Amino acid sequence: MTERQDAVLNELKFKVERLIKLYISSLEKNRDQENRIQQLLSEIENLKSENQILNEELKTARVANAISGSSDGSYEAKMRINQLVREIDKCIALLNN
Repeated sequence: MTERQDAVLNELKFKVERLIKLYISSLEKNRDQENRIQQLLSEIENLKSENQILNEELKTARVANAISGSSDGSYEAKMRINQLVREIDKCIALLNN
């Protein structure tokens, strides 16, 4: 081979090796990003559960305040009690079947 062909071949080898390294690096970054996505999805689910629990606690606190004597929450207390009664009725119906 001529010197020019050797130079072109060496340059081509260098570029191919560089592309392989970039490809491997991209795969690792992709894997890291997928892991991060899974962590964030898990965190979102945990936060949704926590939010739901806190909303239930807030409803319970409002009902407790309404029952304890605040007049502006009596309607809300009645609605919550009606909802609880409906849920109990559904449970009883399921148990009877």
